[in-house]
Amino acid sequence: MIFMRLILLLLLAFQLSAQTSEPTAKNKWIEKRLGLAALPDHCHEIILRIFLDPGTTNSGHVLELSKANGVWKGMKYDYFLRISSKGTVGKIKRVNRCELKSNDWEVLWMKLEKLNVLTLPDQQDIKDKLRTPITSKRGKGYEVISVLDGSSYDLMVMKDTLFSYYSFHSPWVYAEKYPAVDEVKMYTEIISVIEQEFSIKFRN
Repeated sequence: MIFMRLILLLLLAFQLSAQTSEPTAKNKWIEKRLGLAALPDHCHEIILRIFLDPGTTNSGHVLELSKANGVWKGMKYDYFLRISSKGTVGKIKRVNRCELKSNDWEVLWMKLEKLNVLTLPDQQDIKDKLRTPITSKRGKGYEVISVLDGSSYDLMVMKDTLFSYYSFHSPWVYAEKYPAVDEVKMYTEIISVIEQEFSIKFRN
């Protein structure tokens, strides 16, 4: 008999958006209100856009790096949602924009490419790797973890005609629990590289 034991690591409730191969309606709504253009069908160079979900707070973040006509640009958007007394989201009431500057954009991009930023899978697609076989009196099964709070990311990246969209959640927790899974280590390193390059905190 196969069963699954669920370990709840954190107690705060967190609703993770369904992971998909296409940008979510929520992210399109955020892009529109931040004045970000929808990604084109193809671009001549590079666009990287990372959404950090507000989670249990009323503030979210979007980071965009782009290269066009040989010129790199970086911008971080911090937005604050208007939450009603019933807990429903209204509109974005305030946006702070911060220009990002790199000491060497090409070196930064090389680091990200080495971490497979263009080709990583969605975390949902590697769920079979994120479990531990166990045996108990009830039989053989798997131990899985469910992180109920933390940082949830949606990443969109384009380079020339290549487009990729994937999501991951609290990768540091999964990387510690499953150190042999390369994908979750790369998720953590992508965020860490960005934080170190721009001297910012990009997690909840």
